[in-house]
Amino acid sequence: MNETIGCDAWHLTHSQPSLLVDYFDPGRGFPGQINSLVSRFQAVQAMCVAGEGSFSLTELRNELAFHLIRMSRWWLVDFCPPGLTGVRAPLFMSYVKAHAARSVEDEALLDLFTVQQHMRAGDPGHIMVLGRESDGGGARSIVYGLDGRKAFRFTTRATGAVIDWSRQAYPDFAGAWLGARAYHCPAETVRVDLREHLAAEREHGWARIWHRRHFHRASENTLVRHYLDAMSRLVACQSRFGRAEFESIVNAVAFKMVRQAVERRIPLAGLLEEDGSRDMSRRVADCIRQRAFRYVGQSIDSLQRPKLEALIARSGP
Repeated sequence: MNETIGCDAWHLTHSQPSLLVDYFDPGRGFPGQINSLVSRFQAVQAMCVAGEGSFSLTELRNELAFHLIRMSRWWLVDFCPPGLTGVRAPLFMSYVKAHAARSVEDEALLDLFTVQQHMRAGDPGHIMVLGRESDGGGARSIVYGLDGRKAFRFTTRATGAVIDWSRQAYPDFAGAWLGARAYHCPAETVRVDLREHLAAEREHGWARIWHRRHFHRASENTLVRHYLDAMSRLVACQSRFGRAEFESIVNAVAFKMVRQAVERRIPLAGLLEEDGSRDMSRRVADCIRQRAFRYVGQSIDSLQRPKLEALIARSGP
């Protein structure tokens, strides 16, 4: 009983979404944030199902469910509640709606993401303000919004109730965030910074398909190819943002390769050899293993790390 109370209190202190996610800093990436949301939701849900959680824990469970929906939409990630949480979709959405009923802002966001009863659906000119970002010195303030087509928008021209939105729309928040930096690049640094910003926009476009299938289980005969494709994109990246995105992507694929090798009870090198990459397998098996460790250390919730690090250790010497 005391252990249950202690676990309840721990999650109420450490599993608040505000501690796990930062929607307005895409530089943090999303894998570690959304993976942590999934992990904490599963842990809290298990306590609620067992009847061990307080009313506050039930509210936390509902809030985590809402933020899983929001984060998946923010980064355009395919999210299937039954496959990832073990909770049937209608029941999962009942958690999400229960939380939204307690927050006007979250209810408005959920409506915009789904049925759009309060928005003019399909209208790019009807835009909900999401938030404001300052450059720190007060010289520039960027306002972000989400329109009736569920596309993200930005502007730096906002005076009182008058907001002059950029016509460009983006499928995810990171795209709008990068677009704002390219569009409003300071004149004194345009020759250097604009090249960086435009490269980041282009490379994020490459990364979107990888982000979308973040939770997909790749088939046995495609993982090696995915790894090589992601590595080729990483090598081609010219921006810091793009390189960071593809480092994470390559590490994620490496982890999936290691996990598949362990589940099939074959050496990691053997998995590579099946793809006809015998020469490559001798050179990169250790590198893939190191990347898998890096992925777990950087992008997996601390509650899940020990067992996944042990899994990687079983993949080779």
